[in-house]
Amino acid sequence: MVGLVVKRHNSIEPIAFPAGVSFILATAGREWYRKIIKSSKILHIRKKKCCRCGKPVANDRSIYCPTCSRFAFRMKVRRYPPEVVKAIWAYIKKYGYVCYYTGMLLNMTDPESPWFCVFDHWAPHDPTKIVITCALINGMKTDLAEKEFWSIVRALANFKRHHIPLRKRRLEFWDHDYALAGPESALSSPILPTRGTGICDICGKRLKSIMFTYCPRCAKIAVRLKSDGKHYSPQAVEEVISYMRTKGFVCYFTGMRLNITDPTSPWYLVFNRLRPGDNSKIVPTFALLSVMKLDLTEDEFWYYVEALTDYKDKGTKIRKRTPVCWNRRYPIEEELKGYTETDL
Repeated sequence: MVGLVVKRHNSIEPIAFPAGVSFILATAGREWYRKIIKSSKILHIRKKKCCRCGKPVANDRSIYCPTCSRFAFRMKVRRYPPEVVKAIWAYIKKYGYVCYYTGMLLNMTDPESPWFCVFDHWAPHDPTKIVITCALINGMKTDLAEKEFWSIVRALANFKRHHIPLRKRRLEFWDHDYALAGPESALSSPILPTRGTGICDICGKRLKSIMFTYCPRCAKIAVRLKSDGKHYSPQAVEEVISYMRTKGFVCYFTGMRLNITDPTSPWYLVFNRLRPGDNSKIVPTFALLSVMKLDLTEDEFWYYVEALTDYKDKGTKIRKRTPVCWNRRYPIEEELKGYTETDL
Protein backbone atom coordinates (compact mmCIF):
# COMPACT_ATOMS: atom_id res chain seq x y z
CA MET A 1 0.00 0.00 0.00
CA VAL A 2 1.19 3.44 -0.86
CA GLY A 3 -0.20 6.49 0.87
CA LEU A 4 -1.08 10.01 -0.20
CA VAL A 5 -1.14 12.88 2.24
CA VAL A 6 -4.24 15.10 2.04
CA LYS A 7 -5.67 17.88 4.19
CA ARG A 8 -9.12 17.19 5.63
CA HIS A 9 -11.02 19.30 8.17
CA ASN A 10 -7.96 21.30 9.18
CA SER A 11 -5.99 18.14 9.81
CA ILE A 12 -3.56 16.17 7.71
CA GLU A 13 -4.47 12.56 7.15
CA PRO A 14 -2.73 9.93 5.03
CA ILE A 15 -4.79 8.04 2.45
CA ALA A 16 -3.60 4.60 1.43
CA PHE A 17 -3.92 3.33 -2.19
CA PRO A 18 -3.48 -0.18 -3.51
CA ALA A 19 -0.18 -0.89 -5.27
CA GLY A 20 -1.78 -1.13 -8.76
CA VAL A 21 -3.48 2.25 -8.45
CA SER A 22 -0.28 3.79 -7.18
CA PHE A 23 1.62 2.47 -10.24
CA ILE A 24 -0.99 3.93 -12.61
CA LEU A 25 -0.80 7.34 -10.93
CA ALA A 26 3.03 7.34 -11.09
CA THR A 27 3.05 6.35 -14.79
CA ALA A 28 0.51 9.03 -15.65
CA GLY A 29 2.65 11.58 -13.84
CA ARG A 30 5.72 10.65 -15.85
CA GLU A 31 3.83 10.85 -19.16
CA TRP A 32 2.42 14.23 -18.17
CA TYR A 33 5.93 15.42 -17.32
CA ARG A 34 7.31 14.23 -20.67
CA LYS A 35 4.57 16.05 -22.56
CA ILE A 36 5.31 19.24 -20.67
CA ILE A 37 9.04 18.98 -21.42
CA LYS A 38 8.40 18.15 -25.10
CA SER A 39 5.98 21.03 -25.54
CA SER A 40 8.42 23.42 -23.88
CA LYS A 41 11.17 22.29 -26.28
CA ILE A 42 8.89 22.75 -29.28
CA LEU A 43 7.96 26.18 -28.01
CA HIS A 44 11.65 26.98 -27.58
CA ILE A 45 12.45 25.84 -31.14
CA ARG A 46 9.56 27.89 -32.52
CA LYS A 47 10.84 30.95 -30.71
CA LYS A 48 14.40 30.36 -31.94
CA LYS A 49 14.94 32.10 -35.29
CA CYS A 50 17.39 31.48 -38.12
CA CYS A 51 20.39 33.77 -37.79
CA ARG A 52 20.23 34.62 -41.53
CA CYS A 53 16.62 34.88 -42.69
CA GLY A 54 14.66 35.00 -39.42
CA LYS A 55 12.58 31.87 -40.08
CA PRO A 56 12.18 29.14 -37.38
CA VAL A 57 15.14 26.79 -37.05
CA ALA A 58 14.87 23.09 -37.86
CA ASN A 59 15.89 21.83 -34.39
CA ASP A 60 17.26 23.12 -31.10
CA ARG A 61 20.89 22.42 -32.11
CA SER A 62 20.83 24.32 -35.40
CA ILE A 63 21.27 28.05 -35.95
CA TYR A 64 19.73 27.95 -39.44
CA CYS A 65 16.36 27.17 -40.94
CA PRO A 66 16.39 24.14 -43.30
CA THR A 67 16.84 26.33 -46.41
CA CYS A 68 19.73 28.37 -45.01
CA SER A 69 21.28 25.24 -43.52
CA ARG A 70 21.53 23.54 -46.93
CA PHE A 71 22.72 26.77 -48.54
CA ALA A 72 25.45 27.24 -45.90
CA PHE A 73 26.60 23.64 -46.40
CA ARG A 74 26.87 24.21 -50.18
CA MET A 75 29.15 27.20 -49.58
CA LYS A 76 31.17 25.21 -47.07
CA VAL A 77 31.72 22.41 -49.61
CA ARG A 78 32.84 24.95 -52.23
CA ARG A 79 35.33 26.43 -49.73
CA TYR A 80 34.61 30.05 -50.51
CA PRO A 81 36.80 32.62 -48.70
CA PRO A 82 35.26 34.07 -45.51
CA GLU A 83 34.84 37.52 -47.05
CA VAL A 84 32.93 36.02 -50.01
CA VAL A 85 30.63 34.06 -47.69
CA LYS A 86 30.03 37.17 -45.60
CA ALA A 87 29.09 39.18 -48.70
CA ILE A 88 26.66 36.49 -49.89
CA TRP A 89 24.94 36.31 -46.49
CA ALA A 90 24.70 40.11 -46.38
CA TYR A 91 22.98 40.09 -49.79
CA ILE A 92 20.52 37.37 -48.69
CA LYS A 93 19.73 39.15 -45.45
CA LYS A 94 18.94 42.33 -47.39
CA TYR A 95 17.12 40.94 -50.45
CA GLY A 96 16.34 37.28 -49.73
CA TYR A 97 16.97 34.44 -52.15
CA VAL A 98 16.56 36.44 -55.35
CA CYS A 99 18.70 36.53 -58.50
CA TYR A 100 21.51 39.08 -58.35
CA TYR A 101 21.09 40.01 -62.04
CA THR A 102 17.31 39.95 -62.51
CA GLY A 103 15.63 40.13 -59.09
CA MET A 104 13.65 36.93 -59.81
CA LEU A 105 12.76 34.73 -56.84
CA LEU A 106 14.97 31.64 -56.81
CA ASN A 107 13.90 28.02 -56.37
CA MET A 108 15.74 26.43 -53.44
CA THR A 109 14.40 22.87 -53.63
CA ASP A 110 14.14 21.61 -57.24
CA PRO A 111 17.54 21.16 -58.99
CA GLU A 112 15.76 20.48 -62.30
CA SER A 113 14.11 23.91 -62.32
CA PRO A 114 15.55 26.67 -64.56
CA TRP A 115 15.08 28.96 -61.53
CA PHE A 116 17.14 26.82 -59.15
CA CYS A 117 19.60 28.84 -57.06
CA VAL A 118 23.21 28.47 -58.25
CA PHE A 119 26.46 30.34 -57.64
CA ASP A 120 28.06 32.49 -60.32
CA HIS A 121 31.42 34.24 -60.64
CA TRP A 122 30.63 37.91 -61.17
CA ALA A 123 33.72 38.02 -63.37
CA PRO A 124 34.56 34.59 -64.85
CA HIS A 125 37.35 32.72 -63.03
CA ASP A 126 37.52 35.40 -60.33
CA PRO A 127 36.81 33.82 -56.90
CA THR A 128 36.75 37.13 -55.04
CA LYS A 129 33.13 37.94 -55.88
CA ILE A 130 30.43 35.27 -56.02
CA VAL A 131 26.73 36.03 -56.53
CA ILE A 132 23.57 33.93 -56.58
CA THR A 133 21.46 33.57 -59.68
CA CYS A 134 19.22 31.00 -61.38
CA ALA A 135 20.43 28.16 -63.59
CA LEU A 136 18.88 29.77 -66.70
CA ILE A 137 20.61 33.14 -66.31
CA ASN A 138 23.86 31.47 -65.24
CA GLY A 139 23.85 29.50 -68.50
CA MET A 140 23.04 32.56 -70.61
CA LYS A 141 25.78 34.59 -68.96
CA THR A 142 28.35 31.85 -69.73
CA ASP A 143 31.96 33.25 -69.88
CA LEU A 144 30.92 36.90 -69.82
CA ALA A 145 31.58 39.63 -67.29
CA GLU A 146 28.42 41.38 -66.09
CA LYS A 147 29.03 44.44 -68.28
CA GLU A 148 29.64 42.23 -71.34
CA PHE A 149 26.52 40.18 -70.62
CA TRP A 150 24.20 43.18 -70.51
CA SER A 151 25.87 44.68 -73.58
CA ILE A 152 25.31 41.49 -75.63
CA VAL A 153 21.73 41.09 -74.41
CA ARG A 154 20.91 44.71 -75.24
CA ALA A 155 22.50 44.37 -78.70
CA LEU A 156 20.45 41.23 -79.42
CA ALA A 157 17.26 42.99 -78.31
CA ASN A 158 18.04 45.98 -80.55
CA PHE A 159 18.53 43.64 -83.50
CA LYS A 160 15.23 41.88 -82.82
CA ARG A 161 13.22 45.06 -82.33
CA HIS A 162 14.93 47.59 -84.59
CA HIS A 163 17.05 45.40 -86.92
CA ILE A 164 20.25 47.09 -85.76
CA PRO A 165 23.16 44.83 -86.81
CA LEU A 166 25.29 43.32 -84.06
CA ARG A 167 28.85 44.53 -83.79
CA LYS A 168 31.53 42.04 -82.94
CA ARG A 169 33.58 42.87 -79.88
CA ARG A 170 36.40 41.31 -77.94
CA LEU A 171 35.29 39.33 -74.90
CA GLU A 172 37.82 39.34 -72.10
CA PHE A 173 37.03 35.97 -70.50
CA TRP A 174 35.81 33.86 -73.42
CA ASP A 175 37.73 30.55 -73.41
CA HIS A 176 35.67 28.10 -75.50
CA ASP A 177 37.56 26.22 -78.17
CA TYR A 178 35.69 24.48 -80.99
CA ALA A 179 38.75 23.02 -82.70
CA LEU A 180 38.32 19.45 -83.88
CA ALA A 181 39.87 16.86 -81.60
CA GLY A 182 41.85 15.08 -84.32
CA PRO A 183 42.73 15.36 -88.01
CA GLU A 184 40.14 13.94 -90.40
CA SER A 185 39.72 13.91 -94.15
CA ALA A 186 36.96 16.05 -95.55
CA LEU A 187 36.85 13.78 -98.60
CA SER A 188 35.51 10.97 -96.41
CA SER A 189 32.49 13.05 -95.36
CA PRO A 190 29.12 11.33 -95.72
CA ILE A 191 27.78 14.47 -97.42
CA LEU A 192 27.35 13.78 -101.11
CA PRO A 193 29.09 16.58 -103.07
CA THR A 194 29.04 17.32 -106.77
CA ARG A 195 32.37 15.84 -107.81
CA GLY A 196 34.44 16.72 -110.84
CA THR A 197 33.18 20.30 -111.27
CA GLY A 198 36.19 22.13 -109.83
CA ILE A 199 33.83 24.22 -107.71
CA CYS A 200 33.51 24.06 -103.91
CA ASP A 201 30.33 22.21 -103.01
CA ILE A 202 29.47 24.65 -100.20
CA CYS A 203 30.61 28.18 -101.04
CA GLY A 204 30.90 27.85 -104.84
CA LYS A 205 34.47 29.08 -105.13
CA ARG A 206 36.66 27.72 -107.92
CA LEU A 207 39.10 25.05 -106.79
CA LYS A 208 42.68 24.49 -107.87
CA SER A 209 41.86 20.98 -109.02
CA ILE A 210 38.71 19.13 -109.98
CA MET A 211 39.91 16.35 -107.68
CA PHE A 212 38.97 18.48 -104.68
CA THR A 213 35.45 18.70 -103.31
CA TYR A 214 35.76 21.68 -100.97
CA CYS A 215 37.93 24.73 -100.61
CA PRO A 216 40.21 24.70 -97.52
CA ARG A 217 37.83 26.66 -95.29
CA CYS A 218 34.72 24.71 -96.30
CA ALA A 219 36.60 21.44 -95.78
CA LYS A 220 36.67 22.19 -92.03
CA ILE A 221 32.92 22.82 -92.05
CA ALA A 222 32.36 19.56 -93.90
CA VAL A 223 34.43 17.70 -91.30
CA ARG A 224 32.42 19.30 -88.51
CA LEU A 225 29.18 18.27 -90.17
CA LYS A 226 30.60 14.78 -90.48
CA SER A 227 31.55 14.59 -86.79
CA ASP A 228 28.17 15.99 -85.71
CA GLY A 229 26.27 14.23 -88.49
CA LYS A 230 25.75 11.11 -86.39
CA HIS A 231 23.16 13.08 -84.43
CA TYR A 232 21.59 15.00 -87.32
CA SER A 233 19.26 13.64 -89.98
CA PRO A 234 20.54 13.64 -93.61
CA GLN A 235 17.76 16.06 -94.52
CA ALA A 236 18.87 18.49 -91.78
CA VAL A 237 22.47 18.36 -93.04
CA GLU A 238 21.39 19.00 -96.62
CA GLU A 239 19.17 21.92 -95.54
CA VAL A 240 21.96 23.65 -93.61
CA ILE A 241 24.34 23.25 -96.57
CA SER A 242 21.67 24.68 -98.87
CA TYR A 243 21.28 27.63 -96.48
CA MET A 244 25.03 28.34 -96.59
CA ARG A 245 25.11 28.02 -100.38
CA THR A 246 22.32 30.58 -100.66
CA LYS A 247 23.14 33.11 -97.93
CA GLY A 248 26.78 32.44 -97.17
CA PHE A 249 28.30 32.00 -93.72
CA VAL A 250 25.86 34.16 -91.76
CA CYS A 251 24.05 33.55 -88.48
CA TYR A 252 20.50 32.22 -88.87
CA PHE A 253 19.25 34.27 -85.90
CA THR A 254 21.02 37.60 -86.38
CA GLY A 255 22.36 37.75 -89.95
CA MET A 256 25.86 38.41 -88.60
CA ARG A 257 28.76 37.25 -90.75
CA LEU A 258 30.41 34.33 -89.01
CA ASN A 259 34.06 33.59 -88.32
CA ILE A 260 35.08 30.30 -89.96
CA THR A 261 38.82 30.36 -89.29
CA ASP A 262 39.33 30.84 -85.53
CA PRO A 263 37.67 28.12 -83.40
CA THR A 264 38.41 30.09 -80.22
CA SER A 265 36.40 33.13 -81.35
CA PRO A 266 32.96 33.76 -79.81
CA TRP A 267 31.79 34.52 -83.37
CA TYR A 268 32.96 31.18 -84.77
CA LEU A 269 30.48 29.22 -86.90
CA VAL A 270 28.75 26.36 -85.06
CA PHE A 271 25.57 24.42 -85.68
CA ASN A 272 22.60 24.70 -83.34
CA ARG A 273 19.36 22.74 -83.08
CA LEU A 274 16.50 25.13 -83.77
CA ARG A 275 14.43 23.25 -81.20
CA PRO A 276 16.45 21.59 -78.40
CA GLY A 277 16.52 17.82 -78.72
CA ASP A 278 15.16 17.87 -82.28
CA ASN A 279 17.76 16.68 -84.81
CA SER A 280 15.58 17.34 -87.85
CA LYS A 281 16.46 21.06 -88.07
CA ILE A 282 19.89 22.60 -87.52
CA VAL A 283 21.02 26.12 -88.30
CA PRO A 284 24.37 27.97 -88.40
CA THR A 285 25.03 30.54 -85.71
CA PHE A 286 27.97 31.89 -83.70
CA ALA A 287 29.39 30.09 -80.68
CA LEU A 288 28.35 32.71 -78.11
CA LEU A 289 24.70 32.72 -79.16
CA SER A 290 24.65 28.93 -79.29
CA VAL A 291 25.79 28.79 -75.66
CA MET A 292 23.36 31.53 -74.55
CA LYS A 293 20.42 29.82 -76.24
CA LEU A 294 20.80 26.80 -73.96
CA ASP A 295 17.71 24.56 -73.96
CA LEU A 296 15.47 27.33 -75.29
CA THR A 297 13.38 27.38 -78.41
CA GLU A 298 13.81 30.34 -80.73
CA ASP A 299 10.73 32.14 -79.35
CA GLU A 300 11.77 31.53 -75.74
CA PHE A 301 15.28 32.80 -76.40
CA TRP A 302 14.06 36.08 -77.91
CA TYR A 303 11.49 36.46 -75.13
CA TYR A 304 14.17 36.34 -72.43
CA VAL A 305 16.52 38.60 -74.40
CA GLU A 306 13.83 41.27 -74.60
CA ALA A 307 12.64 40.69 -71.02
CA LEU A 308 16.19 41.05 -69.67
CA THR A 309 16.67 44.26 -71.66
CA ASP A 310 13.42 45.74 -70.33
CA TYR A 311 14.40 44.80 -66.79
CA LYS A 312 17.81 46.42 -67.12
CA ASP A 313 16.65 49.57 -68.90
CA LYS A 314 13.17 50.12 -67.43
CA GLY A 315 13.10 48.00 -64.28
CA THR A 316 10.22 45.91 -65.69
CA LYS A 317 9.72 42.75 -63.67
CA ILE A 318 10.57 39.57 -65.61
CA ARG A 319 7.70 37.11 -65.83
CA LYS A 320 8.90 33.54 -65.61
CA ARG A 321 8.15 31.37 -68.63
CA THR A 322 9.20 27.76 -68.13
CA PRO A 323 11.17 26.45 -71.15
CA VAL A 324 9.31 23.55 -72.76
CA CYS A 325 12.54 21.72 -73.66
CA TRP A 326 14.48 22.39 -70.46
CA ASN A 327 16.45 19.23 -69.69
CA ARG A 328 19.15 20.23 -67.23
CA ARG A 329 19.66 19.17 -63.64
CA TYR A 330 22.00 20.89 -61.23
CA PRO A 331 24.23 18.28 -59.47
CA ILE A 332 23.05 19.24 -55.99
CA GLU A 333 23.62 15.73 -54.62
CA GLU A 334 27.40 16.19 -54.91
CA GLU A 335 27.28 19.38 -52.84
CA LEU A 336 24.96 17.94 -50.17
CA LYS A 337 26.73 14.60 -49.80
CA GLY A 338 26.93 13.80 -46.09
CA TYR A 339 24.76 16.78 -45.14
CA THR A 340 22.69 16.88 -41.94
CA GLU A 341 20.83 19.86 -40.54
CA THR A 342 22.90 19.83 -37.33
CA ASP A 343 26.24 20.13 -39.15
CA LEU A 344 26.22 23.93 -39.13
